[in-house]
Amino acid sequence: MGDQNKDIEVLISAFAYPLASMNESFYLRKRDLRVIGVHIFDHSLVSECKFDYDSGLSKNEERDVKEAIIAKEKNYETHILIPRLTKELRFEIMLEFIDYNLDFKDELKKNYKSLVDSTENYGIEFYKKGIKAGVEMEYLTNGLEDENLKSKWTKFYRNKIRTIALEWFEKEKNVV
Repeated sequence: MGDQNKDIEVLISAFAYPLASMNESFYLRKRDLRVIGVHIFDHSLVSECKFDYDSGLSKNEERDVKEAIIAKEKNYETHILIPRLTKELRFEIMLEFIDYNLDFKDELKKNYKSLVDSTENYGIEFYKKGIKAGVEMEYLTNGLEDENLKSKWTKFYRNKIRTIALEWFEKEKNVV
């Protein structure tokens, strides 16, 4: 049960992973419905370049990662790329939280507007504000020093993504 819960949490993180970040990709291995995260540096594990790379993974985890990389490179149908939430869906979740939340509504709307604007014309001004490309969920509560609000937002966001991720997983599981 522990591994399954860990996989669900990784699946949720895969969906929530920042859109513009290319650091990590996530795959669902069809044979056992295992979620595998592949960091960009993990490609060194299968590279012909002969330099030492310490992935920090166990031997079994390294084997799983190598298998996922090779499957993607060779177009094997053994793994499914786990999608990230679209920008539009991220915005939808944010608006739902803003509507649901009675506190800090004006500040949340202002941060939301900055996020929307940043995706339309991303530039140095948005970077200076701390907005990263990819619609980062943390920015919604930026500048608000209420830990309860930040905690409620994180819980709300993860719960919404959990529903979306599990629906996707069930659909994929039925296809496999």
